[in-house]
Amino acid sequence: MSITFLKANGSYDTKINQPEEKYEGIGWQEIKELAETPQSTTKLDAAFIIPSSYKEHDGRCHQAQKEHGKYHMLAIDVDDGNHSIDFVLGSVEAIIGDCYMVAYSSSSAEPDNRKWRVLIPIKNELSGKQYSQYQKAFFDLLEDEGINPDHVLARYGQVIYLPNVPPEKRDENGNPNFYESKIVKGKAALDITDHHAIAVRAKMQSAEQERIKAEIEVEREKRKAERERKLAENPNLVSPIEEFNARHSIEELFLRYGYEQKGNSKSWKSRYQSTGSYATKNFEDHWVSLSGSDVSAGVGNKKDDGATPYCWGDAFSLFVHYEHNDDLANAVRAYGQEINLSKEEYKKEKHMSAEEIFKQVNEQQSASEVEQSEQTDENGSSLMHTVFSPSQAKPILKNNYIIKNWISKGQMSVVYGPSNSGKSFMCLDACFCIAAGLEWHGNRVNQGPVLYLALEGGLSYYNRVWALREKYEVDEAPLYVRPSPVDLLNKDANLREVALLCKEIKEKHGPLQLLCVDTLSRAMAGGNENGPEDMTAVIKHSDLLREYTGAHVMFVHHSGKNVSAGARGHSSLRAATDAEIELEHDKDNGIRVAKTTKQRDLETGKEFVFKLSMRELGEDEDGDQVTTVVVEQAESNDLKDSKIKPITSQNHKKLLETYRQMCGDGRAKGNPAGTGFPEAGRFWCVDAEIAQEIFKGKIAIKDKNGTWRDTIKAMEKNGQIVINGGLLWFLGKHGKMKN
Repeated sequence: MSITFLKANGSYDTKINQPEEKYEGIGWQEIKELAETPQSTTKLDAAFIIPSSYKEHDGRCHQAQKEHGKYHMLAIDVDDGNHSIDFVLGSVEAIIGDCYMVAYSSSSAEPDNRKWRVLIPIKNELSGKQYSQYQKAFFDLLEDEGINPDHVLARYGQVIYLPNVPPEKRDENGNPNFYESKIVKGKAALDITDHHAIAVRAKMQSAEQERIKAEIEVEREKRKAERERKLAENPNLVSPIEEFNARHSIEELFLRYGYEQKGNSKSWKSRYQSTGSYATKNFEDHWVSLSGSDVSAGVGNKKDDGATPYCWGDAFSLFVHYEHNDDLANAVRAYGQEINLSKEEYKKEKHMSAEEIFKQVNEQQSASEVEQSEQTDENGSSLMHTVFSPSQAKPILKNNYIIKNWISKGQMSVVYGPSNSGKSFMCLDACFCIAAGLEWHGNRVNQGPVLYLALEGGLSYYNRVWALREKYEVDEAPLYVRPSPVDLLNKDANLREVALLCKEIKEKHGPLQLLCVDTLSRAMAGGNENGPEDMTAVIKHSDLLREYTGAHVMFVHHSGKNVSAGARGHSSLRAATDAEIELEHDKDNGIRVAKTTKQRDLETGKEFVFKLSMRELGEDEDGDQVTTVVVEQAESNDLKDSKIKPITSQNHKKLLETYRQMCGDGRAKGNPAGTGFPEAGRFWCVDAEIAQEIFKGKIAIKDKNGTWRDTIKAMEKNGQIVINGGLLWFLGKHGKMKN
């Protein structure tokens, strides 16, 4: 166990631009000690490892580890199931045998929501490809045992956070509110021989994939030959199935029907799946699912010949299953009618009166009278597939999020706040994380391409994105920033151009995940924000973009003069918005709070507290430093400060005045340590009895002692002051000692 692994100390510990530097190493003994006595720091600063001994300056890059990595560890991250540590370790031992293991709860774990990491040394040295294959096989075996590990750890450069209990999850004495760990000494490191269950499963998975690929190719060639034969017999035949597949990509259908993509890969997870694996693979002209849940649900063409059951199909087979309840004839008839509607009929219907439309519907042949055939030329089709009855209802448990608990796929949101509140920086930070597939400050994301229309700020966005590259150590991600004007008010201005840009991004990276418009007022091109005509026109055009791309549309907007009244502009904006996020800015301490004030399908009140941290980019031609800022999640103490109520009462202001006077006169000192006190030296403390006498001299009320008691009681309840051991101090910005 003399091998050491790449270790970094927090998100900002990067050597990517320092080719001569290397990362630290950490061995099993140090990991064991950390498991017994975990770190106490924020996740932003917490130490983590990559389970490879490759520690060069580019060691945090997936591609570098894939090519150069030497892996000596398998690991699992179990966030679901609330299992006990003994159950998790017992399941692992059932697979690997009596081996050394280090297990510990993750920093976000709670007593009623237990989460675990298990690290296992391996005797073999694995390449990047072997590591990924063995991890996947290991996860597969664990799912057989009832454990659902996070499959993201099969990525080459995926970080694994070392044991840590943040300060906010500890009591006043510094003890963790919840933390468990266990060292299983075992006989030795895991030896993955050719006959080991993990190696056997990995080999079996590879062989199964090749077998399935060959079977499907034979079947597809048969169907292709049959289509060509029919076309030769009837050259004028138009197949709705062929036409549908020509017009719709599999990615488009996956997104429409709630599939979840694994990063920017070809692997997807259907809404039927309950495990963490991404069992459906997209091969562009067909898909294959190894999920037993998909097979049981009857998605596509089922194959079960005694070996591994699987299902497969094309875009149309998804359409048949999800929109026509597996009724092929009904799906063919419905889509056949749609594509065979002539332009003349369309123009005629477009100009029909309401009375004529209802008369035509009444005379239309019902679906039950239409012959059920694949190539029907009939005009009738049933719409019953567009509705469901109570007996057909089933819970959709799959999250449809882009950023979990914040914004969802295919919706519209408005992020608003006063000027200089950090709206653009926060939104660009979120967009970068979505494109790169990174957690957004502790919130999971669904990775996908993002288009950011930077209508304000111009070329400064080059600096902002460069700073984000440095911050997150990601040089390439499908985030596209357009720093130029866009008019979404007038349909003949830039709407077509934006749609074409979205199409080009889709062709390169797949369907767009998010379209951010910064700001709404600039996108209106001089229109009237308070007028219903202009505002509804912009909303209509954004809806068209949403429908065309399937993307979430986010508007960055300003609050009005009355901040409490919300985003400025006509009420139709808020009525159309699915999610509304308000930003507040405390200018005294720089704390900014983003809060969800409206959610159509989610719970409101979600908060993100952050600061803007300056980053130096280099010198300009005059030798002056060029800077920008990036978003950093606030620490627990900053979060507490942001929640302190402002001081508004006159008597409360008098006490603050007294406190400041005593500090200015040199009658204050840093708080001591001990019971009832924070960490030593954090706040200025004054003598409470002296403060009482000075306060009483400032108020013209007969019951001065009663007023003192009422003031102290109210301000302690508000979390504004503390009195302990005869000392009084203000919390937050008023009492904090400057470093």
